[in-house]
Amino acid sequence: MLSISKINEKGFERKQGKKINTELPYFITMVTLLSSAGIGPYFMLQRVKSMELLPTIKNETQKMLKRIDLLGVDPLEVMRQVRTRSSSKALGEFFDGYVSTVESGGNIINYLKSKMKTVYDRHAESQKQSVVKLGALVEAYMTIQVVMLAVYIISAAVISDPFATSENGISSEVIFLILTPAISALFLFAANNNAVSKSPEINIKKIIMFAAPALIISGIVIGLDVIPDPAMEPYLLGGALIASSIVPTIYFKKSYAMTIASEDATPKILRTISEARKTGMSPEGSVIHACKRKEYGMFNSVANGIANKIEWGVDFKTIFKDIQKEIETFNVLISFNILFELISAGGGNPQTLDSLTETSERMQEIQKEKRELLLPYLFVGFILMGTTGFTTLLVIDSFGDIAQESQNISNIEGQIAPSSLGLFPLIVLIQSWTAGLFLGRVIKGAFSGGFFYSIILVVITMIGITLVQFSIIDVNSLF
Repeated sequence: MLSISKINEKGFERKQGKKINTELPYFITMVTLLSSAGIGPYFMLQRVKSMELLPTIKNETQKMLKRIDLLGVDPLEVMRQVRTRSSSKALGEFFDGYVSTVESGGNIINYLKSKMKTVYDRHAESQKQSVVKLGALVEAYMTIQVVMLAVYIISAAVISDPFATSENGISSEVIFLILTPAISALFLFAANNNAVSKSPEINIKKIIMFAAPALIISGIVIGLDVIPDPAMEPYLLGGALIASSIVPTIYFKKSYAMTIASEDATPKILRTISEARKTGMSPEGSVIHACKRKEYGMFNSVANGIANKIEWGVDFKTIFKDIQKEIETFNVLISFNILFELISAGGGNPQTLDSLTETSERMQEIQKEKRELLLPYLFVGFILMGTTGFTTLLVIDSFGDIAQESQNISNIEGQIAPSSLGLFPLIVLIQSWTAGLFLGRVIKGAFSGGFFYSIILVVITMIGITLVQFSIIDVNSLF
């Protein structure tokens, strides 16, 4: 029992360390800018304690403040103790260097700025490594999809009748119909845990409200064999999958456009604020001047709202809460959070605001680089799913024709009958749809962003089904 509890404790410590390291660049940014504004260590921790965007760091600072307020320990001594008390080695090293610089009489601002530059360089490198890991996951997923399609082909080749029921009463295609979504669900879960970026997801209730009716109706119709011609079942399922994806696609397109607009606008706003401060304008006046401009696209309404609220005397905490209701992009929120904290603490001098602007531009640069690195995996997914689904159905159809010929089953002369592929077209459609969701989580940072890709892949698959099922392209006729 003791060993199990130790293992659980170590696992918890590792998770906490990872969370702290994720928040560390923004924490160091906050500390650097507050120190540049002349804020001392104790009041610096007080400011960080109120930052809800950094929950793990917030808990660490609360523990530090309790030791200072309740036990009367010197703030610098508390910072030194972080090295042995915290689950993050990087945080301990940062505070240890901070204390050593203060005690030795060194330039604390230079130390903090060098740490801030280093931590963002590490952050950018870790994001690149995360993209590489996620790329390996994409390749593994696509490989599994190809393997599954190859297994369909093999099952059709080795069984005289690929659609026949086995001894236990379950046909091979039914097994694949169950197995395919199960494997896709595992990879969707893995993508959710390993994604390097995260965009706002659409409310699951909205998705169910629009998707469930079409999918349920198509499932009932197909399951009860209501349609007399089985060849029409893939079009019913494909239509249902497309119909269930249209509304989420529209909703996500709007929210993602707002995300991009806010990321592009934030560095511009901060740059305008810092330049306005250099002319002698007050911090609040600089924010109003920057936010009243009309060059931020979809972010104009949010920016103009900030200016109007400041003019009406609304406090910064209330303004920030209002921004959180409209924007969920972390980089944007943390930039405005730090800006408001600086101005509230009296640290809105031009030099400090310049540093904040450079940090925000660095965040945007890292985000853009991530998107560019992830984009090739989208093309890989489209090519693999588009070609393998079609070729699989083509080969299975040819095996089915061979099986029919061996059993002397022929069509009525002069009548063109569509090929019977059983449930395999449905299986390939489900594969294509789930592959779109997977690619959306990888590329856009949200499963909601994959509905658009799902529509495209389902349409491509339905074209392939039409070409094969109605013998528009027939392998056997070529030989």
